[in-house]
Amino acid sequence: MQAVIDLATLNDASDAEFVATLAPVFEHSPWVAREVASARPFPTLTVLHRAMMATLSALDREALVTFLRVHPPLSPESLRGGTTPESIAEQSALGIATLDAAAAARLEALNAAYEKRFGFPFILAVRKASLDTLFATFERRLAASDEVERAEALEEISAISWMRLMDLVRPAPTGSLSTHVLDVVRATPASGLGVELWRHDQDGGMTRLEAFVTNAAGASERDLLGGGRLAAGTYEWRYDTSTYFARHGYATPARAYLGSVKVAFTVWNPEEHFHVPLLLSPGSYTTYRGN
Repeated sequence: MQAVIDLATLNDASDAEFVATLAPVFEHSPWVAREVASARPFPTLTVLHRAMMATLSALDREALVTFLRVHPPLSPESLRGGTTPESIAEQSALGIATLDAAAAARLEALNAAYEKRFGFPFILAVRKASLDTLFATFERRLAASDEVERAEALEEISAISWMRLMDLVRPAPTGSLSTHVLDVVRATPASGLGVELWRHDQDGGMTRLEAFVTNAAGASERDLLGGGRLAAGTYEWRYDTSTYFARHGYATPARAYLGSVKVAFTVWNPEEHFHVPLLLSPGSYTTYRGN
C-alpha cells in the first residue's frame, strides 16, 4: 500500500509524480489528475478533490459515459477476472467475493439489466455500504432516468475518489468538533452538563477522547480535535443528562427515561468543522448537523 504523504509534498512534486501518486483515485483514469496538476498549490484536499470532480462534471454526455464504462462491475466474476487493487479491496471487504450462489446470481442479473438500461456498469461507494444497501440501491436506481442516473453515478464516484484520496494524502489540519446543548423546557443553555466525546475504533471498541462540562452558553470552551487530530470515522457524544435533570429538580421517572443521551455521527471530511447541537428535554431530544 502506498505511504500517505503530506499535501505540501504533493503540491511540490513534479507533474509526473503528482499524476502517479493520484492515479489510483479514479478508476483507470490518471488523466483526471493530469488535468488539475497545473492548478497547484492546493490549500486543502477538499479544494483538490473539487477541482478533479469539476473536470468530470465538465465532460459532455459521450465522454462521461466513456469514463463511466471503465469502472468494473460489482460482482464475483469481475473480481475473478481482475481489476485494480483498490476496487478488489473495496468489493472484497463488502463480501462480494464470497456471495452464496443465490446472491451472486441476483447480483449478476441486476448488473446485466443495469448495463443494458444505461450503457455503463452500476457504480456505488461500497466502502460505506452493506450488501443490503447494495441490493436496495441497485433496484431503486434501475428505475431512474438516464440523466438522473448519470448524475448519481458521478456522486458515487465523488465518494469513492474522496476515500481513495484520503488513503494517499494527509488532510489539511483544518477540521474540528463542537457541540451546543439547549434545555428546551427551561428555555436556556444547558450549562453544567457533563459531556464526553468517544471514537468508534476499527476493532469494534470505543476510545474516550475528551471530557468536559458545558459552560454558561451550553457548549465546550473550545473546539475539539483541531490541529489535525480529527480523522474520518464515527464518533459519539455522550451527555450526562440524568445528572443534569437531577440537578434541576426533575423527579426520577422523568429524568430516567432518556438515561445518558448518546449521539453518534460520522465525519466524512476531516478538513471540515462538525458542530452537533442538542435540543434537550426529559422526554425527548433533537439533534442535527449545525453550522
